[in-house]
Amino acid sequence: MKTKHFICLAFISAFAFASSFTYKAIVAENDVFFKIDTLAKNLTVPWQITFLPDRTMLFTERTGVVRLYRQGKLLEKPILQVNDIRAETKTGLLGMVIDPTFIKNHFIYIAHNYGADNRLWLRVVRYEFKNDTLIHPKTLIEQIPAARNHTGCRLVFDPDQKLYISTGDADQPILAQDLKTYNGKILRINGDGTVPGDNPFVKNDTARKEIWSYGHRNPQGLAFEPNTKTLYATEHGPTGGDEVNMIEKGGNYGWPVIHHQETKTGMITPFLEYTPSIGPAEARFYSGKAFPQLKNNLLVACLRGESILRIEMDKGKVLKQEVLLKKQYGRIRSLVIGPDGYIYIATSNFDLPESKGERPYDMILRLSPSGIKAGHLAQNISSNNKTAATELTTATLFKQLCASCHGDKLQGTETVYSLIGGKFKHGADKQSIVNNITNGIIDKGMPAWNGAISKKDIESLANYILMETKR
Repeated sequence: MKTKHFICLAFISAFAFASSFTYKAIVAENDVFFKIDTLAKNLTVPWQITFLPDRTMLFTERTGVVRLYRQGKLLEKPILQVNDIRAETKTGLLGMVIDPTFIKNHFIYIAHNYGADNRLWLRVVRYEFKNDTLIHPKTLIEQIPAARNHTGCRLVFDPDQKLYISTGDADQPILAQDLKTYNGKILRINGDGTVPGDNPFVKNDTARKEIWSYGHRNPQGLAFEPNTKTLYATEHGPTGGDEVNMIEKGGNYGWPVIHHQETKTGMITPFLEYTPSIGPAEARFYSGKAFPQLKNNLLVACLRGESILRIEMDKGKVLKQEVLLKKQYGRIRSLVIGPDGYIYIATSNFDLPESKGERPYDMILRLSPSGIKAGHLAQNISSNNKTAATELTTATLFKQLCASCHGDKLQGTETVYSLIGGKFKHGADKQSIVNNITNGIIDKGMPAWNGAISKKDIESLANYILMETKR
């Protein structure tokens, strides 16, 4: 299988300090309009987002806390602080998932690193959620060797209510082929920590009974395809060689014996492979109704790729791949589909050593439909007055794309200063405005519109802005 080539779309960034923003992008055969809302900011590596049945959002931060976001507000006090957390480089508080029967038992499962006997380990703990706190911890599995890199660790339940746990090779590649260790594996257990009787190595006296598949390097995404119930896993490769795999019961995925597109009898070559690296993290099949164009597409959060990878498939065959939000928000680690069908993502920019660790640290963002219908971005207006028609079209364009941050008459908002009277901080002449619209001022939250709208529309917007500031 050859490395896939991406079709890069010019998606638009929201203002880092603004509440929301609308932009245009082409997805498959249709226009799709997203509105992007910043729900939480100044976070430190939010590793996992999940939702309770009442639509309350929970998320972990790798520093060791679980946070709660409800009805538009982030609770200042964490609902859980893990005291023996070890947050070093890539370790800390990682995966989280709610029980499929949460309404009955209120169980939430969390994976985190800890220190013991002068070593670093990983454990999975079940908690009970009550009165906005997590209580009654029960360790389900522990003493999984860990290291500052390659820890995993994503948690997901299958349709049969079995819990899957991905683990990295802990910087010791040979462990991935060793069935006596938990490392470089996808593990499968019951919700109480016991081992299912149909696990592939349950009768092997020299293997860990919890192992479902092995030969993995650092898998950070697990997702079940809704129709076929096939498990897909994303995995970080060595030098490139990032993978998306279809996971088979008892399958050996080759690391470190084979990688990239290498083959060997008894080992499974990647379903998809990416060189150069995209840094695939959490993966989800889109199952909501808000974006019908994405139905059953596999969406992959990308760290090094700084984007969302969209994979269109049919019966296990790839039809198309596209890159969304390319380099607009930096590294993306968590990606989930909310109960409203919207897409929620968490950035991972304060994530040394790959990142610079610069403020404003990390954010949780929501992608929702903007309400703009396809084909209406550059509406045609019948008028004998060509100048008036052009002005009205540009005014509509400005309202759709710019007014949420700059105000409908450039008067500014709570987060963006007024431009009335030509109060520009980044050049007041037409060419400067054109450049700013085209390339953005990313460090200030100004998006780059290049590729999302035409050069003609960019020039029209610049003229419109100059005209409005003088009124």
